Amino acid sequence: MVDIYNDYYKGKNVLITGGLGFIGSNLAHALAKLEHGPSNIIIVDSLIQNLGADSVNPNDFNIAGLENKADVYKGPEWDLRNTSNIEKLIRNNGCDCIFNLAGSVAHNLSDEDPEWDRSINYDSHISLIKACKNALLKGELKIVFAGTRDQYGKNIPKENLPVRESQVIIEASDTQGIHKYAAELFHLKHNGLQNGSGLTLKTVSLRLTNIYGPRQQMIDPDRGFVPWFIRTAIDNGEIKLWGGGRSLRDLLFVDDAVEAFLAAMSSENTNGNAYNVSNYIRFVAKPEDRCGNVVYVGDVAKMITLLAGSGSCVEVDYPEDKKIKEIGHYCGDATKLYDSVAWHPKTSLEEGLLKTIEFYRKNKPHYW
Repeated sequence: MVDIYNDYYKGKNVLITGGLGFIGSNLAHALAKLEHGPSNIIIVDSLIQNLGADSVNPNDFNIAGLENKADVYKGPEWDLRNTSNIEKLIRNNGCDCIFNLAGSVAHNLSDEDPEWDRSINYDSHISLIKACKNALLKGELKIVFAGTRDQYGKNIPKENLPVRESQVIIEASDTQGIHKYAAELFHLKHNGLQNGSGLTLKTVSLRLTNIYGPRQQMIDPDRGFVPWFIRTAIDNGEIKLWGGGRSLRDLLFVDDAVEAFLAAMSSENTNGNAYNVSNYIRFVAKPEDRCGNVVYVGDVAKMITLLAGSGSCVEVDYPEDKKIKEIGHYCGDATKLYDSVAWHPKTSLEEGLLKTIEFYRKNKPHYW
């Protein structure tokens, strides 16, 4: 991580919600490596267990090495919906920055229990904003919210790819996408809000594409096809490519996503805006290859087995229950973020997959 954010983060008190999860933990590691980083890194995770999962998604191993560099608050009492506890935490730590990555990423479960998903992916964020407004009496507090490409829905016409932030939702992808979009709107509604006592809130939303890399959950394919393919390949299993794996996906290595969060937080240009965090940037990318990281699912699987030196691929018919949830092709246009903070992806797909495979081979007992 290049220390280009030191002037901003030096002396700051930074809170990461969902900090034991995939992106949150990688963000904590990046902040801890800054030469002149935050005064305090505060990690909050409620350890909520997704319905039907074999184990909780958050993983203590994700923050191994940060024992003396971050304060960790974990357990049900630190659920964002516990407004009073979160309010006290923000006040007692004098938080300047909040990276809000809390929530569920279980797509199928969001449709099976939409009320549960609403509570996790929408209600909790209302509670967080309320806690922020009540916690501090003066100064500024900025929140960067983790949105999702699912906010754009499914079956996007090819002529609308790569998708820009102004894309109108034609058909909702799943319940989770609806709730995440509502949560984003609630965050952005509060940008510039003053609480009457001298506190100003600033908010940004980053709509994330398919992020992959170390510290991702590996036990359930519902939370990401890339980690599941990697697990299957490492175990020398057979990767099943539904419908031949002919869907286009926009893959971004987690280190690049983390830099987008750091840049969005540190710039005044981003306040009140929603941005795609993806691979295609109109002024630096070739339209025909979308930076090389926008690929068909089947090609990703084949690259993983080649790089891992194990596993195989087989094309199978789409299961009917999965076919109706298939979102179609997707790739996002990140030109807006590039224009605001000069962010662009730096990691090729091959490099990112190699780093990810090596991480899981080394740390398999902590993720299988």
